[in-house]
Amino acid sequence: MKTKCPEKKTYDISTLSRLMKKDFIFVIAVFLALVLIFTDISIYETFGSVRSRKLEAENLAVICVSEIERNSEDGQLSFLSENVNLSALTTRGYIYSIYKQKNNTDVYETIYGTDFKRLYKPICVRINLSEENLYFAVAPDGHWVNIHLVLVLGTLSLLLICAFTILTLLFLKLRQSNIRLDQLTGLYTKQTAIFSLEKELDYAKRNDSQVAVCFIDMNNFKQINDNYGHTIGDAALSKVAKRLMESVRPEDIIARFGGDEFIIIFRGKKTGTDYSSTVERIRAVLNVPARLSSHVLADISASVGLAVFPNNGNCVEDLIAYADKAMYAEKERMKKAR
Repeated sequence: MKTKCPEKKTYDISTLSRLMKKDFIFVIAVFLALVLIFTDISIYETFGSVRSRKLEAENLAVICVSEIERNSEDGQLSFLSENVNLSALTTRGYIYSIYKQKNNTDVYETIYGTDFKRLYKPICVRINLSEENLYFAVAPDGHWVNIHLVLVLGTLSLLLICAFTILTLLFLKLRQSNIRLDQLTGLYTKQTAIFSLEKELDYAKRNDSQVAVCFIDMNNFKQINDNYGHTIGDAALSKVAKRLMESVRPEDIIARFGGDEFIIIFRGKKTGTDYSSTVERIRAVLNVPARLSSHVLADISASVGLAVFPNNGNCVEDLIAYADKAMYAEKERMKKAR
């Protein structure tokens, strides 16, 4: 039992994949570029903010140390709350500590302010008094990184990337809309055939391969329509479409070009391929009577014209025109032979 037509159209996915491969790669490249750009901006802004805060903390520490040294009595550290105003540090979100390092070791003694061990990566400035190893340390009341800024930049980057992803999906959907099927026959439409042929020609030019276009026109479709009605005529078109799909490879492209005209695009053939046997097989498949209903057995025949890139043309218009002309030449020969 023969496979039904809808199950046989496995070329839909492969064709769409081939036609949109370059577009998809381009979209992925742009997406990755945007991710890198926004990541770089976020990192730059984040670390720029850290550098700014550290520079501010260092300047404040130097100012405070100068005040401490100027207001000290006899080179001794006297208590600061009355003589030195340290409120500028706390209002800017910093905490501070005055500590002594014991004998150049890692042992620290907090003298004034926050416990030195609580400070996160502090900025330390030496206090030049008679007491040795005395330091003033400043650190943020939390982290050097501005968490709010990181969240804002991260959220903005995520929203922009999501917006780009949505636009990309819409773009791919729009491109996919070029790949449409004829509702009656299940074949591609004329617009899709032209679009596909353009892509195949580009591929053939880059890879030094061949593309062939087979143009097919039914010889007696008008008589079938006139004698049996449009419903039987539609059945005849569907029968031709089914026979064409069963006679070519899944990767080849078949389209209903309009009315009773069909087109086949043979893809990926090597230069010098002979299509004569393929064309003869198509003629033999089509020129067989078909049962179109329980009481109608109609003779179906078709004329076939072939054009091959690059022998018969280098663009879509030239190839279709050549194949059309060859098809009409065969139709005339068949009329004279009767």
